[in-house]
Amino acid sequence: MHANETLRGSAWIFLTIALLSLALGMWIARNQASRPAVAPLPADLAATVLPTPKPLTPFTLTDHHGQPFTLDRLAGKWTFLFFGYTHCPDVCPTTLAVLDAVDARLAEQPRYHANMQVVFVSVDPERDPPEHLARYVPYFNESFIGVTGSPGQIKALADQLGVLYMRSPIPESAPDTYWIDHSTAILLVDPQAHLHALFSAPHDPGSIAKAFATLRRHRDN
Repeated sequence: MHANETLRGSAWIFLTIALLSLALGMWIARNQASRPAVAPLPADLAATVLPTPKPLTPFTLTDHHGQPFTLDRLAGKWTFLFFGYTHCPDVCPTTLAVLDAVDARLAEQPRYHANMQVVFVSVDPERDPPEHLARYVPYFNESFIGVTGSPGQIKALADQLGVLYMRSPIPESAPDTYWIDHSTAILLVDPQAHLHALFSAPHDPGSIAKAFATLRRHRDN
């Protein structure tokens, strides 16, 4: 008799667990079904989006105020990153002017502008100390951040992001006169300090601002 009661008790326990599991499964399925589907990114988006954002590892650089610029400075912000140098004759000033125009467009949309920043990383540390960047970068926009460091420190960050650059001597010029060939892409790092997307040249301010807003909406959903 005691054994039969034990079996009946066990059966009720198993039945109760099964019913609870079924109810939980139905609730999850109903909850997921009620969520709106996330629309795919448009095919004409002016950005290349990484299927899986790439996390960055710690690095140490110096901003144009002489303060440390580390991985922590990327946390909590959407960051437009561009690698170049102040002696660049065309691409760098043009791109910084484009980023200034992007900033102006996004300023009209506070939702997207509040937590974004633009960072210019010099690949020419010999000619771009912090005090030189402090004169150059704010000329384009007072909020922009210029960053430099030792050759090894700069390369450590550039390698993570797949940014290439190489010194190119100018023929028939002084030995210390040179150009630097470098990547022209604008990189977008998300608030978790993950490389999220990139914008290839030629750069159009309206297209970049629109793509950024689209990426933000897609990410928020």
